[in-house]
Amino acid sequence: MPSLRHNLSYDFYRHAIEHGQRTALYVDERRWSYAEVAEQVAGLAGWFKSRFPAGRASIGVLANRSAEAYIGLLAALWSGNAYVPLNTRLPAPYLLDIINRAEVECLVIDRHTATRLNEPLFKNQSSLTPVSPLEAFEGPSARPLIDQDIISSVPPLNIPIAVCSDQTAYIIFTSGSTGTPKGIAPTVANVSWFLNATQERYQLNENDRFSQFNDLPWDPSVFDIFSAWKVGAASYVVPNRQLFAPAHFIREHELNVWYSGPVQIHQLKLMNQLKPGSLPSLRLSLFVGEPLLKDAAQAWQQAASNSLVENVYGPTETTVVCLGQPFSDDPACITSKRNHVAIGKPYRGAQIRIVDENRRPLPCGDVGEIAITGPLVTPGYWRAPELTAQNFVQLPGERETSYLTGDLGYCTDQGVFHFTGRKDNQLQVNGVRVEPEEVALHLRNISESEEVAVIGWPVNQGLVTGLAAFINQPKIEIEEIRCQLGSVLPAVMVPKQIEVLERLPRNQNHKIDRNALRKLLDERKEAP
Repeated sequence: MPSLRHNLSYDFYRHAIEHGQRTALYVDERRWSYAEVAEQVAGLAGWFKSRFPAGRASIGVLANRSAEAYIGLLAALWSGNAYVPLNTRLPAPYLLDIINRAEVECLVIDRHTATRLNEPLFKNQSSLTPVSPLEAFEGPSARPLIDQDIISSVPPLNIPIAVCSDQTAYIIFTSGSTGTPKGIAPTVANVSWFLNATQERYQLNENDRFSQFNDLPWDPSVFDIFSAWKVGAASYVVPNRQLFAPAHFIREHELNVWYSGPVQIHQLKLMNQLKPGSLPSLRLSLFVGEPLLKDAAQAWQQAASNSLVENVYGPTETTVVCLGQPFSDDPACITSKRNHVAIGKPYRGAQIRIVDENRRPLPCGDVGEIAITGPLVTPGYWRAPELTAQNFVQLPGERETSYLTGDLGYCTDQGVFHFTGRKDNQLQVNGVRVEPEEVALHLRNISESEEVAVIGWPVNQGLVTGLAAFINQPKIEIEEIRCQLGSVLPAVMVPKQIEVLERLPRNQNHKIDRNALRKLLDERKEAP
């Protein structure tokens, strides 16, 4: 049954009515109140409603870290439709593939992204309608912008449209290990579960100041904005120029809630900007996407001495995150033989199991695949039933759908879950089973590098014949690193090639991009 309360923009609308002057958004050095944003959203949503049937359209957001981006995605939801956040840095063929697969008909753009539509591949896309919610500017010559007067001539949609709980909220495309983007479309019910679970777990309130650090095409951004707007709080958009060194932004705006990948800790340490007591305003610090190393957690805890520091975990297929482990001095919160923080215990309503190759539960302590069940599990991959059937399954004896994550882990007797690696990262090197994470642990300890990655390379006729490692700023010589590795690891686990990079490449989710590392080595091998 459709309901106004099911619409994910409802809480924003409610706060605009009840507390309109409260700050909702800080972006481009301007504070926007709930009332100011709602006025812009209502106008654009009215035009959306006149052009795109509620519940049947996907509104692409080809903008990021601009007021237009947030007004656009809110207006899409307000009008009863789904939004599709698009990575503005993607090459045109990749971007156009996502637009076509998501069946996007309208693109919200801003001044910085309008030029993308002048690229040759976009010139023949006559079905795409570009719109900018705010200032009028000269649009792309190949596809004129909808005139602001046309938008304002349509009556504003002053109240969000009622929707059903099983309606798609947004469609996010992940890069995937093969490079082929996979669309994941959480329902309104999925996202509502997540927002309720996070509010309950962290006691979020209207006085909090949230970081909006994560790019919109990465699902942690859902926490950055919608968890803030659910409680009437403000979301502060970190400018592009401060993404690599956000400490000043945190202090300047006295942020209370921080959410990012662990790489930001490493970068601030390298720049000597993570001194003890330097981030006193933070009360909650969440890290996601990659293992949170113990040393990194300690450094952030010392800088944010008033903050709970928590490692959180959850694939996009299960609506942002669903497990969390607060950092402490208790050895039980550190994963053995990995030296990173555990992924912890489930959010309310999430069920986590460790299963074997036959999808049967394993006893505590045994390593197996992490399977997730509950109201957080999304319907599957967008328009990909065969791929969905491979990963969204029913465990033996159960009717509810579980998602097989492809991640390996174990659970302790105390109910704490630990992540140990990826199934698809396990390698057979010359017939010997090798776990790259184990090699990376020793490599990190010996080199004292903040960023480390180990991949199988070279690959001959599908067989991995060796390992290659990448590190940044080692404290000792490469040959000494190789020698020390040989003293603690079998010869087959010692990387034949160790490369030093100033910064390891990362994908749109801020994770180390192993495909890019393989490509780097392959290109060097092929070069004359």
